[in-house]
Amino acid sequence: MDPKLQLAFDRVERRLALMRDLAATLEQAQAAVLAGNLEMIEAHTVRQRDLCEALRQLTISTVSAGGRAMQPPGPEDPAAESPSPKHEQWSALLGELAEVESRVGHLNRVHAALLRRAQRSLAIVSRLLASSEITYSPPAAAGGLGERR
Repeated sequence: MDPKLQLAFDRVERRLALMRDLAATLEQAQAAVLAGNLEMIEAHTVRQRDLCEALRQLTISTVSAGGRAMQPPGPEDPAAESPSPKHEQWSALLGELAEVESRVGHLNRVHAALLRRAQRSLAIVSRLLASSEITYSPPAAAGGLGERR
């Protein structure tokens, strides 16, 4: 296979793998938010940040290479009746990438909604605790009412 073509396939496959990992960590982070597991939320946030940085670096390297990584392999022969196996493989790969990217977008919106809900719940509890400080006072110190001498 042509080295440029192999590089294009490798970059798209790398992007697909990173997007799959991002989808998985978003799903796991959602479960952690629902369970209220702060340690897991933080761990998944770090993992998501790392994956996003890897995706950013991959995009930068693709753009610096002239953006050829997302172009189909070689020109099609107009006389051919069916697409070449390379084109079929390329199309399948890009189709799968589009599906995973769409799924990541959906998972990201769901995750953001869960985090907003968690923030609202924490704000309610915080206000409740702040207002209860005024109502309840600590018990009286030794020597107060009800103590026998």
